[in-house]
Amino acid sequence: MKFRKSLILALLLMASVACFTAMAQQQEPDKITQAVMKVYNDHIAKNPDDYNALFMRANQLYYNNDYDAAIADVNRTIELAPAKESELLYDAYLLRARLHDIKGNLADEIKDIEKAGTINPTNLTWVDMKGRWAYQAGNYEVAKKQYESILQQQPRNYDAMFFLGCVAAKEGKSEDAMKWVNNAMTLYPAEPKVYLNRAYVQELLGKYRDASDTYLIAMSATNDNGASINRLFDLSREHYDDVMASLRSATDDNPRTGIFYRVRSAIALNYKHYGQALRDLKTITDNNLMEYSTIYNDEATCLYQLGDYDQAYNYANKGIAADPTSPDPYILRSKIELRQGKGGNYSTAMKTLDQALVLNENYAPTLLAKARMLIAQKKYKDALPLVTKAINASPNSADALMLRAWLNKKHLKNAAAAKADFEKVLTLDPDDIESLRGFALHELGRDDEANEWINKMIQDYPAIGGETYYYAAALQAAMGNKAQGIKYLESCLANGYGGLYDIKLNDDPYVNIAPLRSEPAFNTLLNNSQLNFQER
Repeated sequence: MKFRKSLILALLLMASVACFTAMAQQQEPDKITQAVMKVYNDHIAKNPDDYNALFMRANQLYYNNDYDAAIADVNRTIELAPAKESELLYDAYLLRARLHDIKGNLADEIKDIEKAGTINPTNLTWVDMKGRWAYQAGNYEVAKKQYESILQQQPRNYDAMFFLGCVAAKEGKSEDAMKWVNNAMTLYPAEPKVYLNRAYVQELLGKYRDASDTYLIAMSATNDNGASINRLFDLSREHYDDVMASLRSATDDNPRTGIFYRVRSAIALNYKHYGQALRDLKTITDNNLMEYSTIYNDEATCLYQLGDYDQAYNYANKGIAADPTSPDPYILRSKIELRQGKGGNYSTAMKTLDQALVLNENYAPTLLAKARMLIAQKKYKDALPLVTKAINASPNSADALMLRAWLNKKHLKNAAAAKADFEKVLTLDPDDIESLRGFALHELGRDDEANEWINKMIQDYPAIGGETYYYAAALQAAMGNKAQGIKYLESCLANGYGGLYDIKLNDDPYVNIAPLRSEPAFNTLLNNSQLNFQER
């Protein structure tokens, strides 16, 4: 399961570290890369046995992520280079080892590492690679010797200290493990990596609260480009209570430091603990600790999910005022407007969505939100082109594909088109709960496979927040298995799911539990779970 944290993380980084341009991540090679490759290709076409040029092109191909072509050039380099070119051959074997590692060819990787070692057994790069290989293979004594030899030549090498700490942790030697990583922190108090290394070793030792504390120190004391926040999110998946306890101490000790409240609110929000998130978000805004449009938007989201539409509307407007160029707060406000008062305010909500479309007419979430507004008014034919436009903008959106399939199957009598979209959903990542794979399998008449999928989701991923169980309950409701759906809903609420709107009102296709609300046990479960829906 891929938790929806990428956007939250990016926004948190705005508050804690400098932002960097993503130009290097472009999918198409830039003009400089194309020019460099042309020089290499033209030269090698005229000089096919120039092993130096082949090796240089292999490195460029490696950085271009063209691994098969890189291996082909390295193979030719090793074939053509004479033995006297020992330095070149050493580098070539190590490059090929890295390429084998990327492609998962462990046996070939080991052979190349060993071959490099026979050429230059004292080179620290080779010593380090052999140490890493030995550690990954569980050969801790070999790894220990490799890194001890590095420290003999470089006594302040913190990577060597880190791996010695890892080895000690794997061997159950807690004091030795902490000694190595603490020494590194003493030597390099401003180096982010040593804090991350220390926290990783603490995780290996099962000291998850201590690891959380170290990540918070790294976040506060160093510019780690958001790595510590990322690690905290990952750690919270299986050790939520430890992470939240660490953040509680941080806010107690630093009541005017907004970033600690922001991180805690983002983690709580990630697991649908809206009441918990709201408390921290209010602390931030009420005390003017930080001001970002996303904080207002998250506050509005929490209030919307908890049923306070008027307050939610106020914060959505603050989000728009803070960033009037983003469609997202307009989408959120439209959902809130629809529910205000007696509800059904379609005209007002649609005007807000039209404002969002002016900002970006091809933004899939806006198009889908407007399509859903039309569907709620039974304007199915009007909704279809909007969903298709959303799919054109985001071809792998399970939400959009399922919505178009639902329209075609349930209302527009186009079974062939619906089947094609359901089958397209099955090509998406099966380990992502948001792939909606089980729902597509159900619509294709493959309920056994749908149940296998949702059971795997429940088994493989933590139940913090109960979101997986919510999907399971919705899937069973779609199948007509209300008794099983109620059981999953009970687990969902027992794990703290805090979306009152989702539980009581949400009937949007495709993930909803509307069929379960008429069951006798529903109101009992809801009444027994009121703490889930309170600010705390």
